[in-house]
Amino acid sequence: MYGWRALIGFMLPSSCTVYEPEFQKITAGLDGVIGCPSRLKITQTDAKGLADMNTNIEKAAEELATLKPDLVIYMCTAGSFFKGRAWENEIHEKIKKITLAPVMTTSEAVVESLKALKMSKVAMWTPYDKDVTEREVKFLQENNIQVTDYKYEDIVENLDRGAQHPQRTFYYAKQLDVSQADGIFISCANIRSIEILSLLEQDIKKPVVSSSQATTWLALRKVGITTPINGYGSLLERY
Repeated sequence: MYGWRALIGFMLPSSCTVYEPEFQKITAGLDGVIGCPSRLKITQTDAKGLADMNTNIEKAAEELATLKPDLVIYMCTAGSFFKGRAWENEIHEKIKKITLAPVMTTSEAVVESLKALKMSKVAMWTPYDKDVTEREVKFLQENNIQVTDYKYEDIVENLDRGAQHPQRTFYYAKQLDVSQADGIFISCANIRSIEILSLLEQDIKKPVVSSSQATTWLALRKVGITTPINGYGSLLERY
């Protein structure tokens, strides 16, 4: 059957158009690995909209539980960090209780990937508004990661985020001051980024992490797959 090696369930915002195809691109060369989604209804991308979206966690978890997945991902960067570390831990427990499967979040993956690349200081770009971006700065600080410079684009509509061309992401990331940073972090898994990560690393001579790249990297490792994958940044080239 499909997914004989790893069946990964993920819940993601209902208007997210990017993570699924990026997951498929990254895992295309891995036999027996599939991702199966469930959706969290979202109508706005500010803190209130994220809170409203998260009222649907239990329903999405119940749907994923029917898959008997090897791993469940809560796949929304902002939705998992915007209330801090305690909230991120609460998400874990809610989903695990229903699915009876190992659980991870995108914010957890971001922290783990930055630590794996020894990035304790990062320059960060987000599509969020000022409030949500500053919440992320605080969340990273709670996890002993300092944000030395950050810029936010304040793209209100989630569909508009997903429609951004990766070259646009590259352009904005290049505006960051990386002189005091160990590398760049591109936040939000509904922003196309994986195509430009390796090129951006070549230009700045430092590692670059994105939300969808980090999420897929940690998910594969949690199900025991450590095959190096080329073309999507140095994080995935590790074994």
